[in-house]
Amino acid sequence: MLGRVARRVQRATPRRTFTSAAGSDVTTERTKSLYFTTRDHIKGREVLEEFGMVSAVAVRSKSVISDMYVALAGLVGGEAASYTSLMNETMAEAVHRVQYAARAQGATAVINVRFDSNTTMNRLVFGMHCSVICYGTAVRCRPLKEVVPVSSPFVPTESKQ
Repeated sequence: MLGRVARRVQRATPRRTFTSAAGSDVTTERTKSLYFTTRDHIKGREVLEEFGMVSAVAVRSKSVISDMYVALAGLVGGEAASYTSLMNETMAEAVHRVQYAARAQGATAVINVRFDSNTTMNRLVFGMHCSVICYGTAVRCRPLKEVVPVSSPFVPTESKQ
């Protein structure tokens, strides 16, 4: 489900070229990888430069007809699939916007990623608004260089029999 949402967001978002603060051209491409983690580090990589916090907010709502259907279905109970997809779509959009902002600064990763969500609903009018904020620290990192321990060369011993 989330994969379909992410593909839909990627198709809906145009590719743009713009100049970053560093002066280099940045093209948002689907093939560029950006590490995205809730940890404060990325295993096997070292942080070279920290750009600071990046954040994005996404707010979405469903149609009135969808809200009425969910309200009626809520009388018998069960999962409100329409609102589940609303939350997933909103979160995916917030993540996409954070990644876009991080790439614009020249980052190769976003660490310490956090999410906060809020929903508001007006029962008289029907309608739920879902907002998600996503934030983290944009950094530029590179793979750690492997340290090969220096050992004495192997010298075969002669065995006398």
